[in-house]
Amino acid sequence: MNKKIILYVAFMALSLYAMPQTVALFAGQHTYYSGMSVECGKCHADILAEIETSGYVYEKHREASGNINYTTYLSLGGIDYSGGIITAYDGTKWTWNPSGRTWQSGSQVRNVSLDRNNNGVIDGAEICMLCHNASLAGSNDHTGIIVRGCDDDTCHGNRNNIYNSPALFNKTTPDIIAAGHNLSQANVHQPFYLEASNQSSRYGAIMAFDREPGNINGDHISKGHWACEGCHTGTVVSVTILPPPAYDHSDSNPVKRRYN
Repeated sequence: MNKKIILYVAFMALSLYAMPQTVALFAGQHTYYSGMSVECGKCHADILAEIETSGYVYEKHREASGNINYTTYLSLGGIDYSGGIITAYDGTKWTWNPSGRTWQSGSQVRNVSLDRNNNGVIDGAEICMLCHNASLAGSNDHTGIIVRGCDDDTCHGNRNNIYNSPALFNKTTPDIIAAGHNLSQANVHQPFYLEASNQSSRYGAIMAFDREPGNINGDHISKGHWACEGCHTGTVVSVTILPPPAYDHSDSNPVKRRYN
């Protein structure tokens, strides 16, 4: 048999063996949130591992991810939650229907859960969807994935807006929920937060429900979320402190003048 034919047959046999893994890899990269599984961990196992070992931060965000009232609130573009009523960005009022266990506005019903495998808990990469699921931000991004900063309007707030509500989490005080907003007020971290808020990150802005959020700078999310991550992640940051220039004492006969 011709050597070229033998090589061709061998190559095709090897391709058939490798193809399932190759297809699985790219399916994981592009089908982020389909069926009953979330595939973020295929490419971002290191990030998922960091989140899962972050203790308090992980537990609180997992609690928020499993709060169907909150995930539904996000999917509706909620701007107010009081008296058991969700007010959406367009002024629509949604009320809880206990018999159907759904939020309802006229004939419309909504009940958004991130528990894709229906095991009653947020586990694995399901937690990623709280900050990265485009549908929760009213976005039509073709990948289905967006980046929502810590100081997003409906997360922890910013200097312009805080659309979250302690009542969504059965809290009576807004301290934790409005932490991002509080950073912009009289706070020891205020200078850092406001300075970072005036700089653009590399993440494109999310025009959630065609509204301009308060945590953007130009066409991108601002770096304001760095103020949160500085204390709540294990990210290593290299900081260079530039001291003011020293006074030049080399002239022994300077012009006499008053100090300003």
